[in-house]
Amino acid sequence: MNTIPRVVWYVLLIVMTETMAMSCFKKSLDDSKFFLAGILFYAIVGYLLCETFKTKGLAIVNAAWSAISVLATTIVGVMLFKESLHIHDYFAILLIVSGVMIMKITN
Repeated sequence: MNTIPRVVWYVLLIVMTETMAMSCFKKSLDDSKFFLAGILFYAIVGYLLCETFKTKGLAIVNAAWSAISVLATTIVGVMLFKESLHIHDYFAILLIVSGVMIMKITN
């Protein structure tokens, strides 16, 4: 039975934690209590990144993290903060995800 590599779990945890951090910073514009929570979440992101680098190289981890993070923060922005997307935003997201897929295939 094939299991999901540890690096995938780390990247997913990083994305979830970073998305919470960004959401806290966005909410801190209305309520300053969220600012400290955002800093705490980013400290956790730093720790998880260090652990992730033990399993894979910087380029692959950063590319995967960035692409999934763009998707996650876009979804949160649209659903939670009622932000809108334009056609060029969809195109940019497609390019980012495509780039990561190409990197993964070639490595």
